[in-house]
Amino acid sequence: MKKIFCTLIMFVACIAIEAKVVTITLMDGSVKVFTCSQLSAIDFNDDGTLTVTTYDGKEVPALDVDFGSIAIDDEPMVSEVYPDTLKFNIDADGIPVDLHSERPIMKMNYVYPSFDPWGEPITLSGTILFPEEVWNKTVACEGIMMVNHYTKFHRNEAPTISNGELENMLLANPLKPNYIIVESDFYGFGVTECFPQAFMQGLVNARASLDGLMAARQLLEEQGFDYGPLCFNLGYSSGGFDALAAQKLRDMDYSGVISFDKTFSGGSPSDVREAYRQYVLTDSTAYNAVPLLLMVTTNEIQRLGIDYADVFQPYLCNRIDELILSKNYSSWPVCDSIGREKKIHEILTPLYCDLASPESMAMQEFFTKFSLTTDDGWTPDTTQRIYLFHSRGDDYVPIKSARPMVAFLKSKGLKPSVIPGKTNFQTNFVVPKLGHLSATLVYFIQTIAAIKAWPMMYTDNQLNPGYQAVISKDVDIVGTMRQLDVMGFDCRALINKVAEYMSSLSQSGETPVIDMTTLVATALSKLNLTEQDLLEMSEDSGMDIQKFLIDLITYLYEPTIPTEEQENQEAEDAEAEDSSTEGLEAKAMRRLNRIGNKAATPRDKYEQQLRNWLEENGVAGWKD
Repeated sequence: MKKIFCTLIMFVACIAIEAKVVTITLMDGSVKVFTCSQLSAIDFNDDGTLTVTTYDGKEVPALDVDFGSIAIDDEPMVSEVYPDTLKFNIDADGIPVDLHSERPIMKMNYVYPSFDPWGEPITLSGTILFPEEVWNKTVACEGIMMVNHYTKFHRNEAPTISNGELENMLLANPLKPNYIIVESDFYGFGVTECFPQAFMQGLVNARASLDGLMAARQLLEEQGFDYGPLCFNLGYSSGGFDALAAQKLRDMDYSGVISFDKTFSGGSPSDVREAYRQYVLTDSTAYNAVPLLLMVTTNEIQRLGIDYADVFQPYLCNRIDELILSKNYSSWPVCDSIGREKKIHEILTPLYCDLASPESMAMQEFFTKFSLTTDDGWTPDTTQRIYLFHSRGDDYVPIKSARPMVAFLKSKGLKPSVIPGKTNFQTNFVVPKLGHLSATLVYFIQTIAAIKAWPMMYTDNQLNPGYQAVISKDVDIVGTMRQLDVMGFDCRALINKVAEYMSSLSQSGETPVIDMTTLVATALSKLNLTEQDLLEMSEDSGMDIQKFLIDLITYLYEPTIPTEEQENQEAEDAEAEDSSTEGLEAKAMRRLNRIGNKAATPRDKYEQQLRNWLEENGVAGWKD
């Protein structure tokens, strides 16, 4: 029995760049595609068969091994199918989420033609996840979710090899959406894992996703699957960046063949240059493997030829192959190897910590080149819909690298709104200051809820008349409270009870005296909002925060509709007043005062009251 070890396999891969994949014919006659670096050894047995051993120790009986490349134009796509199970059970920022929710799936891995970062034809790999019911065709497929995977470091984290938290949150959550997931490995993973990955490299991953989606549709049609009428584009973190990049490339090059019902992007560093600048200026990040990855992949994919000794501190510069390019480690082992407590200046050299140095400025130019906020001819298609989500307390992706995307889209005529369907550009930049990982839960819960509600909100890609009638009005929080009041829900009483309770915490034993400006002040302080926060929230959400606060205070001071008992009491008071011996002038003045007290306090009084409070509390931006 003869054996070819991984060293020989890697040698074959290195001397023949075109040998990107290893195609193996299994004992049952089916075909499986590996990369050279996935295989530990190939045993040639005495009976003429082979046994392929992968790095995770699995043995695959085989009949034939082919080291040749897959022809881009002529070779049919190759796929394999096997059962799997998704589990909604994650731990984000120490918040365990265990809903004991499992879902059996079928997984189809496939290879398809696309292009490398320099525009040359190449074979990429991707996966299609089917809920078991959809695979068995016992339920109808509602549509496709094109997923852009988040930051990966280890080769075995490729979507074709393992299922990440993202896939589990999408399909195994309790809402059980009957969608098919289509997900590319991207360049640098799966069948191209022997090459550096294209992390945050503009449109490279976007093309991989869009080509993978078209290839997946072809496979599904060949297999007789109806993949439903809807198609959503999703991604969080670097996947949120890639989702926006896919929307951009779709608008520019693929509009005739692909249309998204909505793109859901969360936690995206859309302005890569600003992300780098914020890492340096704050000298910190809770995920310090990412700046390392960003610098390395930019150098490799842009072919800059920079010596890593000029970029990284001595303890790191000679370990780039080991920590990043080998793909032998997941992100947290890389963080541990760096030292999780390490500051940015302890990772990068002074050349790249000085934002004004020629070396740093040159790198920033490249970051600008593939930032999504760079105006390079993208005119967003207004038939498409975009949702941007970001936590204000994101400790991985600085919010200042996300906000420029809002400004860019606004400059192209898109109007942000926090209300779904109000415009084609929905934003949520007002979530509490959650960390990057815990905010993932909020993003995916909102995303899946929106996708499940889609058939109720839209018919034939148009808003349902009932929902359109609601959101076409000036819907805001105060307006909603007024509607609740009409329905018999006393919002003022509830708010006052909350105010009294909050006040009683600091005035124990005393009956609190609450005015509404105190309530607003307390609410803002509890939320730890600054002047800058208020201004940014107003700009990013499409809400006039100043108008909202004024409307809220005016609403809270308005008289409620009197009850029948109150009206009877007023009538008795008026009758007693008329029967008194008091002079007519005094009676008239008393009645005028009573009517005046019932009337709403003039709005300008409370507007001035609010402005005074904002100025007294240092929110100077509101006084003009």
